[in-house]
Amino acid sequence: MNSKSLAISALLATLATAQNAPPPIPIELRARFGFTGPLVQKVSYGISSLKMGDIDGDGRLEAVTFDSRRAQIVVVSVDNGATSKLTIPTGGQIADFELGDFVGNGQAQVVIVDNRGRMSVRKMDGSAATRPFELGLKTRGLNLVAADVDNDGKDDIVAYAGGKMRVVLQVAGEAKLTPIEPTEDNLYSVNLIDLDGDGNLDLTGIVSGNGMNMRMRLGNGDGTFRAWRIARMDALRSAFEAQLADGTSVLATVGGGTRRVAMHRYADHGEQAAPEWWAFGEPGATKTPPFAVGDVDNDGDLDLVVFPRERAQMVIYAWENGTFVRSDLPSLAGVTSVTIGDVDKDGKNDLVIASPEEEAVAWCSGANPIDRFPEQLPSTDSPVCATVAPTGGVLVLTRDRSRKANLLHVTKGGEPKKLVNLGRMPADPLRLIAADVGDREGMEVSFVVPGVGLRTVTIAADKLAVSKAKASAGFTRKMTDGSLLLGEHEGKPALIAVRERFVRRFRFDDKEQVRVLDQDNGPEGLIELSLACQLKGGQWLFFDKKSNKLLRTQPGKPVETAEIPQLAFTNLVPHHGAALLIGARGVLRVAFTTGASLKPVATHEPPTERTYYWIGRSGDFDGDGIPDLAMIDRRLPGLQILAGSKTGIRRALAMPVFETRPSESPDNEPRALATGDLDGDGRCDLVLIAHDRILIYLQDK
Repeated sequence: MNSKSLAISALLATLATAQNAPPPIPIELRARFGFTGPLVQKVSYGISSLKMGDIDGDGRLEAVTFDSRRAQIVVVSVDNGATSKLTIPTGGQIADFELGDFVGNGQAQVVIVDNRGRMSVRKMDGSAATRPFELGLKTRGLNLVAADVDNDGKDDIVAYAGGKMRVVLQVAGEAKLTPIEPTEDNLYSVNLIDLDGDGNLDLTGIVSGNGMNMRMRLGNGDGTFRAWRIARMDALRSAFEAQLADGTSVLATVGGGTRRVAMHRYADHGEQAAPEWWAFGEPGATKTPPFAVGDVDNDGDLDLVVFPRERAQMVIYAWENGTFVRSDLPSLAGVTSVTIGDVDKDGKNDLVIASPEEEAVAWCSGANPIDRFPEQLPSTDSPVCATVAPTGGVLVLTRDRSRKANLLHVTKGGEPKKLVNLGRMPADPLRLIAADVGDREGMEVSFVVPGVGLRTVTIAADKLAVSKAKASAGFTRKMTDGSLLLGEHEGKPALIAVRERFVRRFRFDDKEQVRVLDQDNGPEGLIELSLACQLKGGQWLFFDKKSNKLLRTQPGKPVETAEIPQLAFTNLVPHHGAALLIGARGVLRVAFTTGASLKPVATHEPPTERTYYWIGRSGDFDGDGIPDLAMIDRRLPGLQILAGSKTGIRRALAMPVFETRPSESPDNEPRALATGDLDGDGRCDLVLIAHDRILIYLQDK
């Protein structure tokens, strides 16, 4: 190697060393922080969960973990600079445990959920202080979070597992369990904090993914929560509660490509409001359940009705006071189609459903309470899908065992009337659109046959005819159900076809040929147009599946955009000027209005490319009255202390836990962190789990 090459290599090595060397910490800043220790208490391999609470009521916190090898809760105390250990037997393996003041006496109690899914409060000797009760959630992956969510001075439990969650109130008394609600099955890092400063605890969590993976639910102060809201954050790793210099609660996160630490405040920043999310899919669901949007309760608002595929259940999301309120009602099993309209022409909307599994078409009259079980209507063969006929009654598409399909007209108390034989149908449509979208006298019934495309039949007073649209319009072939919509053009009903490169409105002429009325190629910059719908006043909504953006166009105004999480949406429906994106996992509402959202108010970039921030906790570690952050750095390996101030956060101290050589691979130890006053001196201390030990660092100032 020549001298020039040696010089270049030396320069590159110097640059790399400088790049991985953290910037120096000012001496006056570092001198503000000091810890003694660590005090070491050996427990057992396999411990990971770390809680803090005053178990014995002496005013000092204890570090608490679960020793799965010995099936016992381990409580570690600090007294006169030494540790002591107390054990609470659990009587076997448990799903999870949590600490909280469930009695309201200022002392922490232990709550466990055993491996059979039963929850109870435990005494210090391990016996049950309350009668065990069924939690109703899976034990695999169960997580418990304790806090006072109903403002009665006693802690409650939020439990979640397997895409389900529920709240347990009055844990130490006659427990009250809220209904089980669906969540996303990959939810983690859940916190209960007052995000919006209204005095009620709110719920935050992370779902796995690269973007749009922060979830928030504002609390009502009575143990219930509002809809999930989704915030735009990239590559989130963890989230925890922190405070600003003035004591305001904020959400601290570790995320992004650099593992940036950021503190976020939830408020109205004059920016676009966070979209609202209602999860309704079973974990692992890939097909959108049958749904309909319309005024179910006849109060003038648009509601959402969903039929979960694996349940004999109807789920109604009633639009009340600017949000959806969920209620679950018994219904037919195997429902494949639902529509809303006035069946009996009494001026009230009814529900019509079809179930091939039960070989039934049924309706829920708007004149009756919505919780009344659906009433079956006469039909033949197996009903596949149905819709309300504009002139009254119900149009039903049926098929027999050889998959030959027919279109029927049925009414309550009358015999089914066969309108047209549709021939053999290779796949079942999901819904029917009945509207006058043709120039011939009568009404058209349109539907999408999966894998085939659009089919339309014209129902006239004198004869029935099958439309030629399938043969004469190539753009209607191989459409999906969400690609066909009903809209209007110059005051007349029109069909809307959404394809990858355009949106077309069309009708049928008197020869039953497709007549394209207009075409919109969407706003510039669209990559993959997958969904669209028409709003009033010339407005359109477009969904770009590739970039996961929802766009709204208005005549004479700039295009508005909203970023959307990757949730495999299949349908786009207008809703009171907003957009409903519906898929297998839930429904997202995007209002395109300003409102509350999360916004970073302080950030800290890792000091080197090697820094591997993982989890963190808040506490005042220098006694200045301003909360700081302690962060596990898995490549140190150890802790980094970030000093809080009125202007933000900055690195103040590095605390290696092990004498190990720097490595490009992160170390899994230490793996848990908690903060609090363990020795009763009024200062915040640090607690870690590393290998089979609990390490305690007492604040020295």
